[in-house]
Amino acid sequence: MTIGLLIVGDADLRLALGEQFARVAAIAALEAETAHEALARIENGSPDVLLIADDIEAPGAAILLKMARAAGFNGLAILLARFEAATHEGFDGSMRRPLRFAGLMAMIRAKIAPPAVAAAGAALGDHLFCETTQTLMGPDGVRRLLTEKETAILARLARARGGVVARDVLLREIWGYSPAVDTHTLETHIHRLRRKIEDASGRPKLLLSAPSGYRLTTNDAGLDDGA
Repeated sequence: MTIGLLIVGDADLRLALGEQFARVAAIAALEAETAHEALARIENGSPDVLLIADDIEAPGAAILLKMARAAGFNGLAILLARFEAATHEGFDGSMRRPLRFAGLMAMIRAKIAPPAVAAAGAALGDHLFCETTQTLMGPDGVRRLLTEKETAILARLARARGGVVARDVLLREIWGYSPAVDTHTLETHIHRLRRKIEDASGRPKLLLSAPSGYRLTTNDAGLDDGA
């Protein structure tokens, strides 16, 4: 499972955390210096985790988080707090600076993929998706096997909690932007996934296309075009 992460703060903090996250294979970390840059990255492909330093320049950490939520960020938000009086409102957790990297990683892993949830599976519409066993069980009780890439795509979309994950993000995090990979490869996998996850109507209701990528919804009001 690859976790997309965005760090927002001063240059020294971003450099220090960026170097440490680069050593973690399951983390794809991006950085943003300003609120404007952070929002642009979120709109381009919503990350799973947002780390915001409480000493970021205006509009401040709490307002930036509200703006990020409004822009479609549905992931885990952690405040990196230097000041005692920093507000934690709206954040899923906070850590005092200077940071213990091991503690930060433990918080991210515990909150974004609790072991009990991963083992039990996640509900996707009327299907049950289990990343650990790479299976998808439909309402008919039939358990369908998924390929490694299909599992990675579903897991990444599920973590976005209804948000759009850009095609570039999926290609980078799942295929590593291999020169041999293009959007046709992604579209082929999406097509195969839809054959396993959608009904026979031919009109996608769960795995939807967006102008920039794909998203999952539990809504029956599908509005798709095909990959």
